[in-house]
Amino acid sequence: MAFSTRMMGLVLSVVVAATVAGCGDDDSAHMIYGTVTVNSITQQGSCEDVMVKAVPVELKPNSPRLANTKEFVTAVKLTKGEDGVSCTGSVQTVPMAAGSWKFTASLPSDPSTPSECQKDISEQGPKDISFKDGEKACK
Repeated sequence: MAFSTRMMGLVLSVVVAATVAGCGDDDSAHMIYGTVTVNSITQQGSCEDVMVKAVPVELKPNSPRLANTKEFVTAVKLTKGEDGVSCTGSVQTVPMAAGSWKFTASLPSDPSTPSECQKDISEQGPKDISFKDGEKACK
């Protein structure tokens, strides 16, 4: 019993269509991204990049399957302002699961004492995490 080329093409089309349909629940539409902003000052005339660590504290159930549920670190590249003293930078996080997250950054003016805060991240609420050099808590 031999399959014809036409029958093989039909079977292949059905398999491809089923595979594509299975991927079509569009989790990406429900992804939550945070925006991390850092305001600092120059250190010996240059701006130092800042690493911001995010640690999940209490996550809500039923997050999209591609949402990050683990601790992660994101680099914020700082650029010197026109005044030659200020340094600012902003970056979007990886997709995050909804819930409570703790954010920590060692800012250039006092790297031994990290600045931190805990924020509730949700699809509807604000997703901005802002660090300002000289302040011990982020906003």
